[in-house]
Amino acid sequence: MKRKRNYRLFLLLLFCLFLAVTIIWVTRHMEMQPSNRNILLKCNVYCAIQLDNRTIKPLSLHQTERQSTGEEGLLVPNVIHFVWFGDPWSFTFLNYLSFLSVHKVLSPEYIFIHGENIPNGYWWNRTTQDVSNIYHVYRQAPTTALNGQPFKFKEHKSDLARLQIILSYGGIYLDKDMIVLKSFNQLRKYQTVFGRETKYALTNSVILGQKEAPFLKILNLAYYAYNGPTETWTGTSLRVPDSMSRILPAMVHVEQDTFNRPLWNDLKVYFHGSYNWSRLYATHVWARKAKQTGLALPKSPDDIRHWNGSFGEITRFIYYGPNDVV
Repeated sequence: MKRKRNYRLFLLLLFCLFLAVTIIWVTRHMEMQPSNRNILLKCNVYCAIQLDNRTIKPLSLHQTERQSTGEEGLLVPNVIHFVWFGDPWSFTFLNYLSFLSVHKVLSPEYIFIHGENIPNGYWWNRTTQDVSNIYHVYRQAPTTALNGQPFKFKEHKSDLARLQIILSYGGIYLDKDMIVLKSFNQLRKYQTVFGRETKYALTNSVILGQKEAPFLKILNLAYYAYNGPTETWTGTSLRVPDSMSRILPAMVHVEQDTFNRPLWNDLKVYFHGSYNWSRLYATHVWARKAKQTGLALPKSPDDIRHWNGSFGEITRFIYYGPNDVV
């Protein structure tokens, strides 16, 4: 069984290498066709509705492109994308801290939430009051991979969507339990940026990308080889990006230990001990893993005020810190 799985992975890597050569040639000789560029939406207009401060204001895709790429030498737009599929998103205090950190640290032009439902709850209302330029983009979850295979894990729907969003529009994707700690400007000079999760897997909890970046095109096409019922959790979403980054290192910048840290196996130390977070661009709270291991998450500012440990330091840094946190 292990030999068969390795053989499948080998074939997938060969397929991706072939696609890489093809994409490079296509990128140099022709523009992406409109039908592919609009894979996210059925229309040519970016149908976004502003939500912060209770303002209802439509926004076009072309407007975001003009305003977010003017910084000299920076390829990645200062635009943030979150993705949420499924039941209505009942915003938590942790989600609020995530959006607040984006607002304070990155000062983005726009923050887009892609999904079927607009978030709700007390902390969502606080977010729309304290964080500006939030827009909702109606988007349904993909039902299958690009080869028609069903998704083995529901999370893979979001994995494909976030990749296609950055590919189509450019910007920065973040998981909803990421807290940003440092400016990304040093990273926005690269066409594509991923972080490392393990020795053989990158993370997609943070993705920086220029619109139509060649590396993202290759990763998108890898979903034509999605294995359906036999797909592994990390296969197409995390291990293929790692393998392709080794084959095509000039196309992608990989941050080794500044994005997806701490890992899930360090959460107890992170929550109640000492963890050096001074080098991190962003930290992953791993909210679901924390709950599974019996670690309580803060529900209000009262919970973090006297929270001992590095997690308490970080949350207080964002919530109580100065407005110019960088």
